[in-house]
Amino acid sequence: MSQTVIENQRDYIHNILSNIDGVKKVFFQPPKDLQLVYPCIIYSLEGLSSLYSGDKRYLTFPSYSLILIDYDPESIIQKYIMDLTGDCHVSFDRFYTSDNLNHWVYTLEFSKALW
Repeated sequence: MSQTVIENQRDYIHNILSNIDGVKKVFFQPPKDLQLVYPCIIYSLEGLSSLYSGDKRYLTFPSYSLILIDYDPESIIQKYIMDLTGDCHVSFDRFYTSDNLNHWVYTLEFSKALW
């Protein structure tokens, strides 16, 4: 059975994030009881933006929330995320610490429509 467009895009994101130097694990919407390994990236679907013409949707663009979690407050991985290129655009949203871990939150938006 072939993958849906969303599954293909998620595979694309997962591969890009997994290939960033220093990232030990990448998770898509992990369950709360999962033991995380740091540094890691967690990502989840954040929203869908659509363009309309003649009262019909003709293009839909997904956006994802990415969270880099690392012990190192000066993690080089944050630069690698901001330097991602290709079919997506990354913007930095905020930084916070929790349980002695540093969290960088980003939004990743696709420039290619889902459908």
